[in-house]
Amino acid sequence: MKKVLAVAVVTFAFAGLASAATNPQATGTLTVTGTVESSVNLTIESAGGVTSGMGTAAATSTLGSISKFGSAPTGFTLARGASNWTLSSTVGVKADKANLVSEDYTLTAQLSAAPAAGIVWKLNGSTLSDSTPTTLTSTGTWGSTGSYAWDIVVADSADAAPIDNSIDFTATSN
Repeated sequence: MKKVLAVAVVTFAFAGLASAATNPQATGTLTVTGTVESSVNLTIESAGGVTSGMGTAAATSTLGSISKFGSAPTGFTLARGASNWTLSSTVGVKADKANLVSEDYTLTAQLSAAPAAGIVWKLNGSTLSDSTPTTLTSTGTWGSTGSYAWDIVVADSADAAPIDNSIDFTATSN
């Protein structure tokens, strides 16, 4: 019995050495470095006109041909004054955050180019320009869509020409 046990122990020992000899191994280490940064995302959620790209940061609104005595574009109302006319709608803007402790944000808007002569662009009653941002809110709520009154005022003296422009929105954490 002792001989059988001794042979079994020796067999297991050699089997272990044979296994190690046929399965070589090596080790390595991957060191990972990185920094989580805070981020803000802004999307245009709604606007008057025929729209595309809603829910993204690059939305468009097409008004088509507009006139004082014509029909208002989709999603707009038209008010005729003595020497001008106003197209009115709303713009929905949403800001989200990640990895940021800010409780709220400031939202500004600015035209990307000077408006055509005789055209005034307004948001929440404030006239927009291409030189200075206009503050729409200093206490925007993260993750909810703010709705801002949008007016395009056209003087009767304005040239019959395109009024194309872009409104650049910026959300800055407080």
